[in-house]
Amino acid sequence: MGREHLLEPSLDDEVDFSEAVNDEEYSRPRTSRADTLRARRRVEALLEERRLRRAIEDDWALDEED
Repeated sequence: MGREHLLEPSLDDEVDFSEAVNDEEYSRPRTSRADTLRARRRVEALLEERRLRRAIEDDWALDEED
C-alpha cells in the first residue's frame, strides 16, 4: 500500500470551518454559585451512596464466605 491515498483529497478536506468560534469570542454560559454548589453536593452524595453500597456488598460477600 502506497502513500498515494494521503495525497488524494478526501471528504474531510472539504469541511467548511467558517462557523468556528474563536476562543476569545466564546463565553461559557454562566451558572450561579448556588447551582454549582447544589450540583457538587449531588455528585458527592451519589459517590458516597455508591461507596456505601460497595462496602455493604463486600461485607455481605465476606459473611457468605465464612
